[in-house]
Amino acid sequence: MDSSVRKRVTNAGSDQINMSTDLEYENLEDEDGAHRGGWFDKLFSNLSLADDPKMVIKSNRCNRCYLATLLISCLLFLAVGIVIGYFVSNNTKLDDNQANPASGLGSQPSVEEAIRKIINRLDKSKIKENLRLFASETRMSGTQGGNELVHLLEKSWKEAGIDSVKTTPYDVLMSYPNDTNPNKIQLISGNTVLFESATAEKALDADSNKKTIVAPFNAFASAGVAEGDLVYINYGRIEDFMYLTKNLSMDLTGKILIARYGKIFRGSKVENAQKHNASGIVMYTDPSDFNMAGEATYPNSWWMPETGVQRGTVGPDGDFLTPFYPAKDYAYRKAEKDIEEFRIPAQPISYGDAEKFLRELSGVEAPPDWRGKLNITYRIGTGFSNSSLKAKLIVNNFEEVRTIYNVIGYIKGSVEPDRYILLGNHYDAWVFGSIDPLSGTAALTEIIHSLGDMLKQGIRPKRTIVFCSWGAEEHGLFGSTEWVEEYMKVLYERAIAYLNVDYACDYNYVLTAGTSPLLQDTLYETTKLIANPDKKSSYKTLYDIWNKRAPGDNGEPSVYYSLGSGSDMATFYQRAGVPSIDMWFTYNSDKWPILSYPVYHSAYETVNLYERYIDPDYTYNLAMAQLWSGMAWKLANDDLLKFDVRRYSTAITQFVSKLESQFSNSWQAQNVNIEALKSAAQNLTDSANKFQTYVKSASIKNAIDYRIINDKMIQFERAFIDPEGLPERRIYKHVIFAPSKYDSYSDNDFPGIVDTMSEIENNKAGDKWEQLKQQVSIATFTIQSAANTLDDVGL
Repeated sequence: MDSSVRKRVTNAGSDQINMSTDLEYENLEDEDGAHRGGWFDKLFSNLSLADDPKMVIKSNRCNRCYLATLLISCLLFLAVGIVIGYFVSNNTKLDDNQANPASGLGSQPSVEEAIRKIINRLDKSKIKENLRLFASETRMSGTQGGNELVHLLEKSWKEAGIDSVKTTPYDVLMSYPNDTNPNKIQLISGNTVLFESATAEKALDADSNKKTIVAPFNAFASAGVAEGDLVYINYGRIEDFMYLTKNLSMDLTGKILIARYGKIFRGSKVENAQKHNASGIVMYTDPSDFNMAGEATYPNSWWMPETGVQRGTVGPDGDFLTPFYPAKDYAYRKAEKDIEEFRIPAQPISYGDAEKFLRELSGVEAPPDWRGKLNITYRIGTGFSNSSLKAKLIVNNFEEVRTIYNVIGYIKGSVEPDRYILLGNHYDAWVFGSIDPLSGTAALTEIIHSLGDMLKQGIRPKRTIVFCSWGAEEHGLFGSTEWVEEYMKVLYERAIAYLNVDYACDYNYVLTAGTSPLLQDTLYETTKLIANPDKKSSYKTLYDIWNKRAPGDNGEPSVYYSLGSGSDMATFYQRAGVPSIDMWFTYNSDKWPILSYPVYHSAYETVNLYERYIDPDYTYNLAMAQLWSGMAWKLANDDLLKFDVRRYSTAITQFVSKLESQFSNSWQAQNVNIEALKSAAQNLTDSANKFQTYVKSASIKNAIDYRIINDKMIQFERAFIDPEGLPERRIYKHVIFAPSKYDSYSDNDFPGIVDTMSEIENNKAGDKWEQLKQQVSIATFTIQSAANTLDDVGL
């Protein structure tokens, strides 16, 4: 326990003693109004005990005794006061294993000792039980299976014995497929249907045969029918559309496009198609991106079979009807007819079905980097080699407002209850979700039971820990976005960190982490406390094996800073400015250069797949639970947060240098002020170095000193939030890291600048130069403001 706590408690105790003394001394009248002196009056009243001469000697002796007693008492009080003053002024630090009088707790272990207790308590057999239960049914939010899991989680978390658990409901616009009239794409000749895509995935194990499986669909794709020629568009990126429209002079108006999944967010593919006036788009998982050639497929391996279909949303983040504000019962809602995000139908299909359409395409051969691994000649179109053939896309999705729920659990901090460490994972899945997300949900639930046991032993964190299980993440981060919007004012002031695990493990090989630079050191320190989950390896710790398999710069394991908006950390990071991290275990991408784990969002993502091929003995899931809980405990108990602001300034300096090397000539010609941007970056570097030197050498004298330093580090991330948001995307407010305008899965460094330059270069948008100058100015101001926050006064 730190000395700042001791000082605060000692002062409180002194105030209490003084208060009781004053009350006793000033208690001059009782209930009947009679005078009753305090202890001090009674003491001195003995000076006139009797008039009898025989009693005078005795009285005088008593008086001398009382005076002696009084003198000794005063000296004792003085000595105690000197000792207290010494410890207060010098802030002698309490050992972590000493009792914390403020919390009423007994002996507390050190941070590292507590982490080891948590790690030893975590039980992979319990994680296994959790996953088997959670993934036993389909778990889409707004459905019976999703709501059932809400109740299971709430019940389990309450049984764990943490301080409180509650559900938070939001009424949001959801999207679902029509069970009685499923989506499909047909190959037709006149009125004759020659081929039709499957409306359900073939059952390959006991789970994938369940009647509750949701038919393949893209959430929020517009209902409608499109009929016409088919065109292959590769990944559907901006550069792919430019190749067709610029290099091949192709007009895509009225065409149905077919694109392979990957490289960018599926919603960005639909948006690009819509901008080019296509009538619809079909997406599929090409084996080149999700399989290895010649390998057996599920159920004989983990590779996607030809009948597998990847579901997914094509919508933006947050509820459509209540942008920027929580979807509560009192909220103002836009009319559904006013939503114009997507106006064309879109549908996913399997690569087995996609091959039937692609094989019939006419036109020029696709460039080499457009060719996948299907056993066909990849052609672009337009249309089919048999000119009588057409494609017909039929989508019958529907939207309606439904109530979704988050499950939120709390352990109140003993010293700083108004500072929060948040752990988050979503519970909703497109189908069974044994990997995404329920491997993470199973781990989070076991963490809660472990920390609940710590509470029963009298061990409580200094800061509040909040556990978050989000609803409707798959539809567009709805649960987390609405919750952050509801509590934005509080989170902006008090949240220390958000630790996201979308899922724990998609393969048993290496740790991957995207993080704010501020959380990097806590991540590294915690991995050094976790055993290497690969029992066949000679490396002892998770840090060691991670550094071996994913080495980065400066002898440290590799991390990335561009968090994107692919999971629930997005709103915390992009809008509330809360330092965030997203982490999971994954496969060896050098061995398997694929874009995702193969059965992603399909009906084959079952417990059977997880236990046979992903993490058979749950060792990696356990390691994630250990890392996740260990980081949370460190952040909730370290007296001084391990945030090194120099990591941020170093990254920004590199980003500025990158901008200069890429655009210096064109910027100079347009009088873009890069010198001011470079100067601000240098000022930030100087301030960061000065601040970090102070943190290392400072003699912390009291609780306020700790609070000042920690709050500066927490608020440093917020300094990069621009309340006005990015151009045409006000929902994203982080000036340094934000999702690309053309792919929300990935971030741009200086997104306002990079996206504007992309428009200038790719779209020949010469009128965007003034916007660029404004964005450079905003970045300059923001970086300089961040530097100011690290100064003593800052004004």
